[in-house]
Amino acid sequence: MVVLLVLLSAIVYTGTAYQCSPHSNATVEIGCRSYYSCVDGHGSIVDCTLINSEYVYNSAVGHCDDPANVAPPCGQQKDCSNMPDRKFADVDNNCTSYYTCYRHSFYGHNNCSPGLVFDENLQSCNWPRNVPPPCGTKTAT
Repeated sequence: MVVLLVLLSAIVYTGTAYQCSPHSNATVEIGCRSYYSCVDGHGSIVDCTLINSEYVYNSAVGHCDDPANVAPPCGQQKDCSNMPDRKFADVDNNCTSYYTCYRHSFYGHNNCSPGLVFDENLQSCNWPRNVPPPCGTKTAT
């Protein structure tokens, strides 16, 4: 179910936000588990979990890789064994990303859009001024 949601969100993302230029060869990061690949101007989504269930996207080399070879946040596994089902701010990455725990398993990291941080109360990315510390700058009123 989660993989399906990731794929559906990736399709929506790539269908509206990115198109390959004619004859281009490039990769565009969608999230830690997938990326968009342009080969000779033709685009497709690459789901790293279909190659290996543990693989993540390695932006340094432009393809799926073992998390041990990937810089945070994608290469960083979180312990969800005693965590509730929800999303958590990745404070190790200045809250510019978040990770998901579901049924006591780690389901990977996702990045917020530039300039945003993860708001655990709303379970979505938000402007830092609207998010309380440690992720944002909102003060109690």
